[in-house]
Amino acid sequence: MNTKKTFGLVLALVFAGSLSAQTQSQMFQKVGVIGDSLSQGFFGVTVEKKTQDWAYPVLVSKQAGASVSYNVLKGPFVNLEDVLKWDCGVFCIAESIIGGNQSTVSLPTHAGITGAEYTTVLRTSGQCEDITATKQEKEWYWKEWYWYTYRWVTVADCQEPDKFHRFGLRDAGTQAQVMEKVKPTFLFGSAGANHVLCTALHTSTDCLDETRFKRDIREFFRRMAAMGSLQGGILFTVPNVTAIAFLESYKDPNGRANYSGLKAFFRNSVSDPNQVLDANEITTISNFLTMLNNEIKAQGATMRFAVADLRVVFDDIKENGRPIQSASGWSPGSARANWPIPNQPGVFGLDGVHPNMYGHSLFANELIKAINSRYGFTIPQVSEYTAWYYDTLNRNPIDLKKFLTENIFGQAISWVVSIFT
Repeated sequence: MNTKKTFGLVLALVFAGSLSAQTQSQMFQKVGVIGDSLSQGFFGVTVEKKTQDWAYPVLVSKQAGASVSYNVLKGPFVNLEDVLKWDCGVFCIAESIIGGNQSTVSLPTHAGITGAEYTTVLRTSGQCEDITATKQEKEWYWKEWYWYTYRWVTVADCQEPDKFHRFGLRDAGTQAQVMEKVKPTFLFGSAGANHVLCTALHTSTDCLDETRFKRDIREFFRRMAAMGSLQGGILFTVPNVTAIAFLESYKDPNGRANYSGLKAFFRNSVSDPNQVLDANEITTISNFLTMLNNEIKAQGATMRFAVADLRVVFDDIKENGRPIQSASGWSPGSARANWPIPNQPGVFGLDGVHPNMYGHSLFANELIKAINSRYGFTIPQVSEYTAWYYDTLNRNPIDLKKFLTENIFGQAISWVVSIFT
């Protein structure tokens, strides 16, 4: 090989490496986050510091040499693992249910909130359920000096939002408004899951609204593009929500098609068609999910963001599992798309919907792979073995299904949940 060409190639590689590192530093100079429960760190049916520290934006940002700031929660609701392991007593449960903040920041760069979707990202603040909502109200005035009367005027209708928004956003505005104040250089921008996850949680397709989804995701990214600060970002597709651990197959003993399909795991039987997703409903959800993921990919392309296809990843875990291995080669086995049970690692928490700590680590790694591929970076991955090792649910699992059916306390929980779901 020609010496000059070889020297030139070496210089080009060195320059490319330094440019990549500089670009990564610049891109992650200020990280912004919008999103839902996956971004906020919800599992064990609550949000608290030890769960927020494991949320994917926190893990990925740390691996990229950056950081995010957020309001730290202590509830509402309880860490189900702590309760079932008797690590949270009566006073702990009461305090958790009430909820609150362990610490706060004036302007969080991480604004992801449990239960959010693109509609609430635009409209729900820490003080108002819908900042665009209005109502008609009487306004009294003197029409003439002798005639005191009223007229109807339009005023803001600010209803108090849920506790996750109140504690997570406080007085900073909506998630979209927070990002417009922060003006991030890199954005974690996924809030699509709840637009379709609602079908699994309520075993109904009534919540599907393609028009609203497309309107609001497009409006959100229009506003993000208009800021002019973004140099990059990451989106991800939504996995098959009918394959999550929260749902399990059910066949009606009387052979009725609309009583057979997928039911919530805590139900022993189905007494109403509304308690099951039948074959037709599953097809409707699948079609909506394809539309939703195509729109997410389109927005990613328009914004020049990285896009992680988590639907493909989750399908692979569902079918083949996810191998876990230490640096020495030892393995506890392959994690399955369920919560952990004895001798079988899992990626879900006890609600069957959200990842556990180990699940968040593999989630973060798939995003890191997509970011590195899209932008040519070399962000190191999170050690999934270490995450499994320190995940108390994986190391000391609870057979929740067995607990709910064989334990009197568990049967009571199952009965209460069935009433309110």
